[in-house]
Amino acid sequence: MNTNILRSLLPAPLALALLIGGCNSTDNAVSVDTLTQHQWSLVEATDADGQAAAALTEGDRPPIELSFQPDRLGVTNTCNGMGGSYELEKDTLKVGDLMQTMMACEPALMARESAIKTYLQQPLQVQFDDSNLRLTLSGEAGVLVFQPVAP
Repeated sequence: MNTNILRSLLPAPLALALLIGGCNSTDNAVSVDTLTQHQWSLVEATDADGQAAAALTEGDRPPIELSFQPDRLGVTNTCNGMGGSYELEKDTLKVGDLMQTMMACEPALMARESAIKTYLQQPLQVQFDDSNLRLTLSGEAGVLVFQPVAP
């Protein structure tokens, strides 16, 4: 076979393989529509060392919940209600300054509030597993995993 013909045909299978591989990608892009589709309940939290983030998950309180509007984020089940703006750039979530009420609560609830603010006030890598409906936020402080709030 002529080597010039072979060279001209080689890119076609390579391009096809890349195209097919792209279609089967496991990278689940997150959109604002994905975020706003549900209210999200915290089901797992780990700190930067991979240890359970007890301040966020322990106790008899309802789990922390996030609710997204197209340009606003709300946080509930902490001491104070919190909210603020956010931006979603590709797979990075950037939360603006969080505003909150100024109530004082028991120490464990204040620690919970402080901990969630620490996680949210840094850029977070966002992943969405659509087969399990799990939203994962990862940053320097650790990893937060959310699932939709049951209706």
